[in-house]
Amino acid sequence: MLSLRSFNRLMWGLYVLTAVVHIGALLQQVDSLARASQPLFAPLLLGALLTAVPMRSRTVSLLSLGLLCAWAGDTLGQVGPQHMQTIAALGFLGALTCYALALWPLWLRSRDPLRIMLAIPYGAVVIALFVACADGAGPLLPLVVLYAVALTAMAFLSVGGNGWTWMGGTLFLLSSSLLGMDWFLPGASIAYSTELVMLTYTVGHGLLIAGMIRTLPGRSDGRHCSSGAALVIVEP
Repeated sequence: MLSLRSFNRLMWGLYVLTAVVHIGALLQQVDSLARASQPLFAPLLLGALLTAVPMRSRTVSLLSLGLLCAWAGDTLGQVGPQHMQTIAALGFLGALTCYALALWPLWLRSRDPLRIMLAIPYGAVVIALFVACADGAGPLLPLVVLYAVALTAMAFLSVGGNGWTWMGGTLFLLSSSLLGMDWFLPGASIAYSTELVMLTYTVGHGLLIAGMIRTLPGRSDGRHCSSGAALVIVEP
């Protein structure tokens, strides 16, 4: 029988394998395999989270809810009708909101001035992209506004965790920026845009969840990691 640690490693291994298969399917234009593999991302990350941190807390609950929202976005985003695409976007909006709320206490406890200064340009990037893409958003403009706010908040707050969450938030921002340009920016042409979106999304999502796990007490490996030299984060 597998221990929690072994099962956790299995979940991470399957996640990496699924991501590689998905990117490969996109490159080879095997649409059926790409569609079948994408809905597996969030459940595998959820399995990795729950086997790494058996203890329940506010952060674990928020991350779990965020992953469920991401699963809805990954799954419904592949369905054709426009209203399903909107529901998928709402799913990702919910995921970003949950992740931002989970990151907020870490940011309050570890406000590194240098990291904050480096993260400020994130807002400028999102504002510039929003201005460029607003005309092409059409009736989805209110949703795009909400998504831009949630994305900026999540990316900015990700600097308060550790290097893993910081990199994960940055790649999430890059993935959504590429997707927004592909969808809403008239005349934009990015080679391998779909593959780049999914590559940055899968790597960023994995790093964000892994980084959050490293900040939590009660991990199955018994170690705690934090963004500061002497910072220990304890949750009720």
